[in-house]
Amino acid sequence: MASSDGQDPSYVMKCRIGIDGRWQNIPGRLCELLGYSRNELMELPFSYIFRDDKKDTANNIETRILNNNLKEFEAELPATNKSGSVVWLYVSGAMIKDNSGNPQYVICYIHDITEGKTYQQKLEESEQKFRSLFQHNPDPVYYFDREGNFKGVNPKLVEFTGYSREKLLEMNYEDFITEKDLKRTKEYFARALSGTSGEYEIQVQIKDGQRKDIRVSKFPMYVGNKVTGVFGVFHDITQEKRANKQLSESEERWHRLLEKNPQPVQVTQDANIIFINEAGAKLYGAESPKQLIGKSVYEFCEPEKIEKIKTRKNRLENGKTVKDKFDHSIIRMDGESRYVEISSIPITYQGEPAVQTVIHDVTERKEKEQFIKDSLNEKETLLKEIHHRVKNNLAVISGLLELQAMNTSDDTTLNTLRDSQHRIHSIAIIHEKLYQSDALSEIGFEAYLKELVQSISQTYETAERKIDITYNLEPASLNIDQAIPCSLIVNEVIVNCFKHAFKSAKRGTINILTRFDRPNLTLEIHDNGCGLPENFDIHQQQSLGMTLIQTLAEQLDGKINFRSNGEGGTIFKLHFATSQ
Repeated sequence: MASSDGQDPSYVMKCRIGIDGRWQNIPGRLCELLGYSRNELMELPFSYIFRDDKKDTANNIETRILNNNLKEFEAELPATNKSGSVVWLYVSGAMIKDNSGNPQYVICYIHDITEGKTYQQKLEESEQKFRSLFQHNPDPVYYFDREGNFKGVNPKLVEFTGYSREKLLEMNYEDFITEKDLKRTKEYFARALSGTSGEYEIQVQIKDGQRKDIRVSKFPMYVGNKVTGVFGVFHDITQEKRANKQLSESEERWHRLLEKNPQPVQVTQDANIIFINEAGAKLYGAESPKQLIGKSVYEFCEPEKIEKIKTRKNRLENGKTVKDKFDHSIIRMDGESRYVEISSIPITYQGEPAVQTVIHDVTERKEKEQFIKDSLNEKETLLKEIHHRVKNNLAVISGLLELQAMNTSDDTTLNTLRDSQHRIHSIAIIHEKLYQSDALSEIGFEAYLKELVQSISQTYETAERKIDITYNLEPASLNIDQAIPCSLIVNEVIVNCFKHAFKSAKRGTINILTRFDRPNLTLEIHDNGCGLPENFDIHQQQSLGMTLIQTLAEQLDGKINFRSNGEGGTIFKLHFATSQ
C-alpha cells in the first residue's frame, strides 16, 4: 500500500530520540502513520505510542541504552495511533556517543510492518483452523503426496484403522483398498491430482481383517497453483449399508408376501395407487397390477363416498386414529359395483409416507345380509298382521259374548260370560302390544300389566265402591309364551279381588309389585280385603278360576302361593324363570 507521499510501506523512517527519552527528530511519514502532528509527538516520550502491554519492552530498551548496557537493539512492537488503531513497527537503532564516550542521542530506524504482520496473523489463524478441523474432525481425515503415501492423518483415522500414526505414515492408500474397488479408487485419485474433486463408496480392510464400507470425498491439495497431493475424508457407512441391505431384503420379502397374498392389498400415496397385488388388480377388474399404478382410488369410488374417504385418508396421513374397518363400495373398471371392507394403516414405502390398505370383498356377505334383512322384514310384517287379526278376532268373540250377556238374565251365566270376556281381553291386549312393539319376540311386561289391571278395574268399579291400585314394578320383558299365561293368572287374581275380597266393601287397596332378578321374575298382589276362607288350600279348589291359575302356573314352570297378610287381606305370589 503506497503512502500519501508516494512512498511504499517498506520505506525506512529515520528518527532521533534524546537521552531523556523524548523525540528530537521525527519524519513526516511517521507522523502521518501515527496520526499525530510533529509538535504533538515532540511533547511525548518515545514509549507513549506503544500499546500498554509493550510499554515495558520499549522502556526497557530505552533504559538499557542509556545505561550503556545495550549498544544496538531491534524489536517488533505494536503501536497505537491517535485514532486507537494498532500498527506494527519494526524498530532498530543504536546509542550515539561523543568522542569522550558520553551518550548524545539514540538513532532509530522504523519500518511499518503492519501489512506483513496482519498477513502472518491470518496465516497463523488459517493454519490453526485447519489443524483444529483436521485433528478434531469426527470423521477420519488425511492427505497423501502425489504417489498416494500418507503424509498426515488425524486421530479418527488412527482409531478407525487400528494402526498407529507412525505406522500409517509409512503406508500407501492401496494397502487398505479391497481388490474389487482398487481400480475405481485409483481413477478418483488421478482425478484429484488433475484438480477434480469426487465422492464415491468403496470397501476397505483394516488392521484386524475387518472389511468396512466407507463413503469417501477426495479433493486436490494445492500449494500456490500446483497440486502437491490429495486430501481425503470419509464416513463409515458399514452399519448404514447393513441396515439398507436388511431393509431391502425385508421390503423384498414384504413384496413377495403381498404379491402372493390371496387378499387384495394396495399401497397409496396421496390417494394414488403405487403398489397393488394380483388379487387387488382382479378385484378392480384390471388385467394386471400395472394397469392400476398411478390411478387415484377416487376413480373407483361412488361420488357420495369420496369426501368420507378423503377425511379418512387425511387422518391416516396425519397420524390420527381411524376406525379399524370401513365399509364402502367400489366401482370396477367394467362398471360392476362391489361391496368392500377396508383396513388401513400408515406406513413408510420406499422412504416416503404412504397408506397400506387390505381390502375384503364382502359383496356376497352383504347380499346375503340384505336377503335375510328383507326376509325378516317380510316375516315381521306378516307376524304383525297375524297379531292384529288375532286381536280383532278376539274382539269379535268378546263382542259375541257381550251380545249373549245382554240376552241373559241369569246372574251365574252373566258372571261366567263376563269372566270369559276378561280372559279374552287379556289375551287381546298382549297381541295388541306385540303388534305395536319393535321386537315381536318380547313384551314390556310392566306397561302391559298396568293396562290390564286398569281395564279390569274399569269394569268392576262402581260409584259406591272405590278401590285404589298402586304399583311397584321393575322393568322386565316376557315372550308371548310366558306373557299370555302370566296375564291370565293376573286377570283371575284381580277379578277375584273385586268379586270376593271387596264384595261388600266400599273402599279397598290393591298393591301390585314385581321383582326381576334375572332371569327370575316374582309377582306379588296384595289386597286388604276380607281375606282367605279358613283352611284355604288352592289344590282343593274346584272353581274354574283356581283351576286356570294352577294350570297356567304349571305352563310357566312356576310356583304360586296364596296366604293371609296377617292384617286382613290376601297375598298372592307367583315366581318363575323368564327366557331372558
